[in-house]
Amino acid sequence: MYQEFFWDFDGTLYNTYPGMVEAFMDVFEQKGVKLDQDEVYRHMRQTSLGKTFAYYRTQNNLEEEPEALREEYNPIEAKLEDKMKPFDGVQEVLAKVVANGGHNYLMTHRNKSSLEMLAKFDLKKYFTDAVTAEKKFPRKPNPASLNSLVEKYDLDPQNCVMVGDRVLDIAAAHNAKMSGILFDPDDLIIEPASPEHRIQDMHDILNWIK
Repeated sequence: MYQEFFWDFDGTLYNTYPGMVEAFMDVFEQKGVKLDQDEVYRHMRQTSLGKTFAYYRTQNNLEEEPEALREEYNPIEAKLEDKMKPFDGVQEVLAKVVANGGHNYLMTHRNKSSLEMLAKFDLKKYFTDAVTAEKKFPRKPNPASLNSLVEKYDLDPQNCVMVGDRVLDIAAAHNAKMSGILFDPDDLIIEPASPEHRIQDMHDILNWIK
């Protein structure tokens, strides 16, 4: 049972992958490279957006560095935010955490657009604090961002849990001495993660709210 919930954004709170995959494929199509949608999605889920750029850049012998490709990608993805929506069950879980006296914290590599998207669906009100890309913390699985909020709010890691859709989220949680819930809706994660809980339906979390 947990009281303090730390949340990844992409692929956890929000299904951002439809827009991400479309924007990613658009970047490569502009360079004459056609990619398989399902394969791109699987690669993003099992690794990361950055590693997916690096992989397809190498596979297709593109001269642009991954960082340059990412700069082309960002404005395209921003125009596709209407395709990004919360997963079913997210509102119920966030609301129950708060109703039971707990707190939600956002922990994402995405920039402040994540907060804007939360506000769009009236979910931002459930969050006590957030760490976004602007705060320049080391990327997960480094626990610095998690630890900063644990210290700021004087939390007991034993009451805390990180919810994420990738192995690095679980590793960050464990590095911060807290538990991890792996949200894997389509059962694509094959890398060992050892989460305390592995779920395909967000509603399952309702059973573990203190």
